[in-house]
Amino acid sequence: MGRMCEPVPRAVVYTDFDGVLNAFAGADGVRASGGDATFRLDGEAVVPAGRAAYTVRWSHELAADMAALAHDGLIELVWLSTWQPYTAALNATLGWDGRDVRTAQWYDPVTYTGLRGGKLRTVVRRIEAEGASATPLPIVWIDDEECTARAGRVVESAGPASPVCLVRPDSRIGVSRRQWRLIRAFVDDPAAFAPVTLDVEPGAAERDGHLGL
Repeated sequence: MGRMCEPVPRAVVYTDFDGVLNAFAGADGVRASGGDATFRLDGEAVVPAGRAAYTVRWSHELAADMAALAHDGLIELVWLSTWQPYTAALNATLGWDGRDVRTAQWYDPVTYTGLRGGKLRTVVRRIEAEGASATPLPIVWIDDEECTARAGRVVESAGPASPVCLVRPDSRIGVSRRQWRLIRAFVDDPAAFAPVTLDVEPGAAERDGHLGL
């Protein structure tokens, strides 16, 4: 039987995987900055991706918290990642229920058409769609590469009807505890935020490409 009386989500959360959940801190399972600022990388697995496979490391705590928000209907959770063709494998690895998360189809995985700039276009299109709604949802976008000042300006020029929060983690540690608290606060009370918020983890560096997929 289907789920009955599902609550309307408080926000849409678009999330990347590499550098966000899958951090590049190293094989010791401890994120680079250490201490209480980061989530411990206590999950490790090899995930198939077509003809290749990649070792990924993540925090069970962070993954579980994110999944719980989606399962409880508090957020609409959407993969926005180059892992687009393989997010079912990511869900299985993280222990996420595939019914609680969907995947944005933002590029052609065969021709790679749409890859450049496709994530930002996806977010802007959702802003436009929400603007046409009687009850527009606020949006969170988490990406360690593409949540930049320029992206923030493009989002602002789209004239969002509800607040938008762009979160850029340090790819070496992924989403920090501070950033996760910020995301939770935004979901709980988006009206307390500016129309467009850009949060960049201190120490996050510009990158030309990822170590993963």
